[in-house]
Amino acid sequence: MDFEQLRTFVVLARNKSFSKTADALHLVQSTVSSRIQGLETEIGKPLFMRDRRRVELTEAGYAFLPYAERLLLLSEESLTKIRSLKTYEDQLSIGATDSLWKYVLCPVLETFFARYPSVSLKTKTGHSWDVVHHLIDGVVQLGFVYLPQSIPGFEIIPFYEEEIVLVAHPEHEAARYGVVSPEILARLPLLYLDWGSPFYEWICGMLPPEYVPHLRIDNVSLFLALMQKNIGMGFIIKSAVEEELREGYLKEICLSGDLIPPKRAAYIMVQKENLQRPSIQNWMHTMEELGLFPALPSRQKTPL
Repeated sequence: MDFEQLRTFVVLARNKSFSKTADALHLVQSTVSSRIQGLETEIGKPLFMRDRRRVELTEAGYAFLPYAERLLLLSEESLTKIRSLKTYEDQLSIGATDSLWKYVLCPVLETFFARYPSVSLKTKTGHSWDVVHHLIDGVVQLGFVYLPQSIPGFEIIPFYEEEIVLVAHPEHEAARYGVVSPEILARLPLLYLDWGSPFYEWICGMLPPEYVPHLRIDNVSLFLALMQKNIGMGFIIKSAVEEELREGYLKEICLSGDLIPPKRAAYIMVQKENLQRPSIQNWMHTMEELGLFPALPSRQKTPL
């Protein structure tokens, strides 16, 4: 098994066409077929079902695909690491969720990039579990997540809490109320974004047991686009809508009584053996300067 076989397998799994795969890899079609046959022979099972109209993964192919993708990713990361050390003194890969990059970590990245030109930086974006997998595989050295996992050898450090607010279009019915009760909240269409277990438990305890959100959404950009069209109201991290609130495009809605959504906590995940790396220490120091205070041991600015 070699990396060319793995790369051909992954591209074919995506394209589902030998001819398109050959074009994508700048190969003749017979070479694609030969690589796949060689891989299937080594694995001992067919990876694709073939007929004249289509190419589909077999059960074995589906099982093998994520491992092939991870092997290719690790290969690319290792080459990037080695090549970067020819030009830079260190290479730091950082993984985070999209919202943490956009609303929390971008200023840290900008400051670090300008201050430490001898460090090559690489970012990875994904869901919390994607970032955790990248940490386990060694693809990233620092991870910023909302849902950490307890893994031997890793440090988990709370570093940030994000306020969650209820917002709506200024012309929405809820905006005219100004303050809404749980009864009103249950009656009006809600655009639901999942902000983690504490938020889920809080909102389930406030609304009727039979309540089902009118629309469930899995990303902030779509939420904001629908809000601009006055389609429902919803809860969102405040940093994602500060500009819209300031400009009057959205309005924050208060909840009656002492109902306050729980804040959403974010965490740093890092291998304990990497905590003293100069580039990681300096990243943490930059976070501290910008008002983010991870409680790391022996945190100090280290020259590079």
